[in-house]
Amino acid sequence: MQHTTSLDAFDLLELLLMLSGQGKTGLMQVEPAGAGSAPFLLWLAAGRVQAVTYGPLRGAAALARMLGAPQGQFVFEPGLRVTAPDLDVSLDDLTWQALDAVALPAPDFSGPGRLTAPERVAALACSPEERTVLRRLEAQEPVGEVAGDPLGARVVAKLVRLGLLAPRRTRVARLTLGVTRQVRGAAVLDETILERWRVSGGGPVSQVAVRLDDGQVLVFPVRGGPDVGNALLLPPEVLVRHALRAGLSVLARPA
Repeated sequence: MQHTTSLDAFDLLELLLMLSGQGKTGLMQVEPAGAGSAPFLLWLAAGRVQAVTYGPLRGAAALARMLGAPQGQFVFEPGLRVTAPDLDVSLDDLTWQALDAVALPAPDFSGPGRLTAPERVAALACSPEERTVLRRLEAQEPVGEVAGDPLGARVVAKLVRLGLLAPRRTRVARLTLGVTRQVRGAAVLDETILERWRVSGGGPVSQVAVRLDDGQVLVFPVRGGPDVGNALLLPPEVLVRHALRAGLSVLARPA
């Protein structure tokens, strides 16, 4: 076997997904810590899984055991082929099955999610019930609501672990400061911008963070207005208080 590397600084699943995504052929071998432990062996052919063993375990059960406690030294030996393949499955499908037996953390975001590779999600061998959950995510239902029941929580956690679901980031808007006398103590933004932020963030926006060219960030209560365009309107007293001037270009996002 070639020189091995510790898994301490690597995510085994990310390594496997990278190799599979590149259409690699070869053997991924992990020698677990502890004398006498059987190795974890996973064979790929053109990116598809041909066999997985871990001691007496085979297939998804073997992968689940390794993903549940990934440790040891690994090496990928390109070009090696298993002599008697017992699988011909995508790594996504095998992992999807294996993750049902792995304890997964809850996602650290609750707003709308973004499917990072819709074509991979569409190809997953899901149950009809799981596919229903996926459609809710595709419809931009907040992740926190989708994960409100055990099935939804499991589907969300598996997607995140596979790198197929990530938080939808709110766009930063480049705006020009202007003056308004219609409100006091608050900023006014075009209502279409606030609506886009509401949809992407999963809730109404009540404050706006404004970043100046010098790095300073100011936060203001915000209201929507029609036909404001790419302007951020502030009352005269607010402009004076913060030494701002109309015509200044700023970056704005929900606070």
